[in-house]
Amino acid sequence: MKPSCLRVSQHGQSMTEYLVALLVVMMMVGVSFSGETPVIDLFLAAVKKAFDGLSGFLSLPL
Repeated sequence: MKPSCLRVSQHGQSMTEYLVALLVVMMMVGVSFSGETPVIDLFLAAVKKAFDGLSGFLSLPL
């Protein structure tokens, strides 16, 4: 037999698996557990703080 005949072609549910994994990750990032701050809020607060620092530095006179 040729090696190409032994190859098994897989089709199907990889998109479903990616969507389920993405849903789980998004829930972990966006949903708070036991009253804690969601991770996305912490990330956005850090970005805002960094942007405020950068804009403050850029507004300094030369």
